Amino acid sequence: MKYSRMLAIQKNYNNKIIGNVKDLSIEEVERHTQQLALCAHAELSSLVNATNFKKHHGNLEPVDRDNILYESVDILRYIHAIQNLWEITSEEIEEAFYRKSVYLDARYKIDKNTWTGQPVAIVDVDDVLADFREAFADWLLTTYEVKVDTFSEEYYFIDALVQSDLNPEAVFERFTNSGGFARLPVVDGARKMIDGLRSQGYWIQILTARPESSLRCLYDTYYWLKTHEIAYDDVAFSGEKFRWCAKSKYYDSSSIKFAIDDSPKHSSEYAKHGIHCFVPEKSYNKEVWDDENITTYSSLDFIRNF
Repeated sequence: MKYSRMLAIQKNYNNKIIGNVKDLSIEEVERHTQQLALCAHAELSSLVNATNFKKHHGNLEPVDRDNILYESVDILRYIHAIQNLWEITSEEIEEAFYRKSVYLDARYKIDKNTWTGQPVAIVDVDDVLADFREAFADWLLTTYEVKVDTFSEEYYFIDALVQSDLNPEAVFERFTNSGGFARLPVVDGARKMIDGLRSQGYWIQILTARPESSLRCLYDTYYWLKTHEIAYDDVAFSGEKFRWCAKSKYYDSSSIKFAIDDSPKHSSEYAKHGIHCFVPEKSYNKEVWDDENITTYSSLDFIRNF
């Protein structure tokens, strides 16, 4: 039986018990979600009790495999009920499952790959490896019919969005939740640049200011790196990048040799605190071009051959 069929069977049962989801208010959907989650928690406890959990040695009983089977099915059905409440499709579940698998495999590999003192390159993602700004502008035009100037000095095009009576935060959240980070094109030369640095012995620390609290953003980031075959040694998320570096395992040994970042905020903080930064020449970061600890570039080939 396919997952879509299981969801459909559970949906028919849900409709008998709580009615059609489309007739429920968001408050009712949240309340039912809480109740179903508590029921699933109770079934998890029943599953644990179906084993010899906390039973003293000498009083162990044979575990009934069928009890494990049906208790786990009960748990799944409560999960299916929650997914139906939020009208989550089987296709979305399969996609999310795959992205989670990509993340888990990546983190397992990262955890097994111990840093042993190699020189470190701190590498940003958006507009260094991934072409975020152009793709975001195209998405704004398609989604909201808002045309923005990609050569403006604003990174997120705040003025254009406000003038169109759009909430910039809500727009960015919609872009994130629609899987926008998974669809970004790769910057020309990004893969070769990373491979070149690794061949020179650099440890590649991906450090992005993307919101890690958004699971969609978190998993889409790892998915994008895998899809575009971008090699790396570790991945981290922080809105305060220099502070993250200062607290990292690399900092006290002066192992961070340079950073690559397009943000004027982050690049200037790196430079101010003695970390040389390579900055792509963009309309929104001209203010840092003259910093003596910053080197600008128009092509990633420059860094690869530096």
